Amino acid sequence: MNLNNVSNEEFDCYFLNEGFTAKDLLDQKIDEASSSSDKDAFSVADLEDILKKHLKWLKALPWYSPFYSVKCSDSRTTVRTPAVIGRGLDYASRTEIQLVQSLGVPPGRIIYANPCKQVFPIK
Repeated sequence: MNLNNVSNEEFDCYFLNEGFTAKDLLDQKIDEASSSSDKDAFSVADLEDILKKHLKWLKALPWYSPFYSVKCSDSRTTVRTPAVIGRGLDYASRTEIQLVQSLGVPPGRIIYANPCKQVFPIK
C-alpha cells in the first residue's frame, strides 16, 4: 500500500499519499490487528476535518473559545492540533497534564476538568 507512517516523538500518525484513502488505512489496521496477538485499540482522526470544524466554529461563535478534552484522544498529534491553532486543552489526569505541558501549551489555556479532584493538580 502507498502509505507513509510517521511514528516518533513528534508525530504518531499516518500521512495518506494521493490515491490512498482513510478506508484503506482502516482496512489495513483491522487486518493487522486480526492477524496479531497485539489487541491494542487505535483511533482514527482526520486532522483536516478538525481544522475545518475549528474554522466553522470561529465563524459561528467567535466570542467563545472551546477547550479540547484530552481524554477524547491523547495522541500527541491530535492534542497538538488544537494547541497549535490556539484552542485550550482540558485534562483530567496526571498523564494528560504531562502530555499537555510537554507540548508547551501556556497555563492560561489549560483547565483541569476532572469532577473528582486529586491533590496533585490542586497544589
